Amino acid sequence: MSAETETRDKAPEPITEALIETGLSAAEVPLRRQVKLWARHTNEKSDVASDLMGVLRALHRAVPEDRPLRSLSIGSSDEPQFRLLSAASRGGLWLFDADSSALDVVRARIGRQMLDGVHVVEGDYTADLFSPAAARRTCAERLGNDTFDLIVLHHALYYCDATDWPSFAATLYEVMLRSPGAIHMALMSSTTTEPYTTTWLYNHFAHKFFGHRNTQNLLALQEQLAAQPLFANAQFTQRTQSVAFRCDDFFTFMAVVWMILLYPDGHPYNEAQRREITAFVAEHFWAPKRPLKQVQDYLTIHKP
Repeated sequence: MSAETETRDKAPEPITEALIETGLSAAEVPLRRQVKLWARHTNEKSDVASDLMGVLRALHRAVPEDRPLRSLSIGSSDEPQFRLLSAASRGGLWLFDADSSALDVVRARIGRQMLDGVHVVEGDYTADLFSPAAARRTCAERLGNDTFDLIVLHHALYYCDATDWPSFAATLYEVMLRSPGAIHMALMSSTTTEPYTTTWLYNHFAHKFFGHRNTQNLLALQEQLAAQPLFANAQFTQRTQSVAFRCDDFFTFMAVVWMILLYPDGHPYNEAQRREITAFVAEHFWAPKRPLKQVQDYLTIHKP
């Protein structure tokens, strides 16, 4: 039975003023906790890990046996892929992120689990890795003075303009990636038109109130890179996959909605707008018990 059939078979829950107030209060949840709530109630992280496993299998076939994999995770936070990358990267794993509190969690885990090959580095990739000169300096001074077999950017490209992606990818590919090696990226799809998805929800309200739509198209990056001589011998793989978020607590559900809608740092919805959004989510998602779907894209750049 599909999720949509399930929602039709269940009686809708009543929408009360108390429920709306609960949803409004969830707008105050800090971003880091929103991210944790999303990870706890979705299959998105396991889907990312599944796609990443395919990349790791290819690397293990291509890389000489006497060269243990060395990996870099950019914008890593304290994501669950940390464990998978740690196990696969016997040549060392570097976790690079601007969030000191997230890295503190990782540091504690490293000490507790005696993971000597895992290193945390606090930094802003849009400054420290964005140009060839900056990348070389950061590698030499903070990333073990060596290049990497695998570089991952899982939902990290949100934090820079899409027009900068080709030059950033070129820097990673030319300066920081070994041969053979791979760059693995994941991002919410901007091109899906499927209703009741995170993309659809964001576009609906960001466009209505601010005239903005999500234009960060990860899969279009392949075409842009393929036009560069640097990537003449590179191989690209793409995949698009649908995942879902569901929970039995409206506060938690709305906390994730506010994360998707980029409130307040991206879009400062006023009180009336926040109330309209909360009422919409209560009516169209919560009452019929409809999960919030996310269509997400994967792009891997393979360096021969």
